[in-house]
Amino acid sequence: MSFEENKQYEEEKKEESQFTSELQDAIEEQREEIEEEEIVKQEPEPEPEQEEVKEETVAPVKAAPPVEEKKKKEERISYSHIDVDLWRTKMHKEEWGIRLDAQRAQKDRQWTRDMDAIGTVKVDGEDYGLLAIRENLWKGKDPLERRFVMKLFSPSGYWRASIERLQGESFANSHATKEPCPAYVCIFKHTRNLYRIRRLSHFPRFQGQIFGFSYLDENDVFRSFVIDDKRLRLGSDWVIKNIHNKVIAKINGKFLNVGGRFKIDIFEEKLAKDKTFFNMLILFSSTLRFYRNIKKNIKKSLKELKISDTEVKLDDSESNLYLNPRKLSI
Repeated sequence: MSFEENKQYEEEKKEESQFTSELQDAIEEQREEIEEEEIVKQEPEPEPEQEEVKEETVAPVKAAPPVEEKKKKEERISYSHIDVDLWRTKMHKEEWGIRLDAQRAQKDRQWTRDMDAIGTVKVDGEDYGLLAIRENLWKGKDPLERRFVMKLFSPSGYWRASIERLQGESFANSHATKEPCPAYVCIFKHTRNLYRIRRLSHFPRFQGQIFGFSYLDENDVFRSFVIDDKRLRLGSDWVIKNIHNKVIAKINGKFLNVGGRFKIDIFEEKLAKDKTFFNMLILFSSTLRFYRNIKKNIKKSLKELKISDTEVKLDDSESNLYLNPRKLSI
């Protein structure tokens, strides 16, 4: 190799070494930039931003539970609690005594010879009254003449109120709706007015059974209520709603109680003091023990009326309830 070729070879080597060194420097610079970007991404966010996030996420969670708890407490406020206890048997102290029925009949004419005490009522833990049924009328063999009459007496034996099933109206409603629809009338000692409770047709029918009643209170204010049963519940449970569809009372029946035990809670203060309202709930709950038999009786009666040419003749005490009150007042 000549001198000139050797010199040219050395110059090319120098150029290659410079190129490789520059390439390595560029690669190292790129690595450093990438590492710096990763470090920036991994760094935690500043503290003030964390505090703002906490205020946005945690604050609503802490504020929500108290609101829900207040709603639950408001719904559970019971201004009056009533216990209706219907006995399984007649072995109670209220039934002991040979002359007990005679003594009760002397106190009040509403206690007839066929009356049979079947339960007690307590209002806010205090004795309020005694429930009795006209046994002979209820156990009659002829379904067309079988009547249901329940009466409420004070602990001292004086009559407070009565509930009777209206045979004629029950047959008419049941014939129209194609299902048993009993109708009741409530009579009270403290007022001359009559108050009716009717089972109404409920469509669609799988939603359950519904009753309705209305009356004028002491201030001549019209009040209308619905008694709706709770489906998918054990026992006989009912909800009472006002005309604004607000739940103002509940009737809870104890499951597997042979006699019949019902707890009534009233959630409106004015109605808790209204004699007409809570007495109607007491009387209605006293009919629930006999509700199945009442429906069976209506079915049998309607079948007999369809098969035969028998006419319905109402009892005098019931037919008087259909008289015109305006004509009687003239």
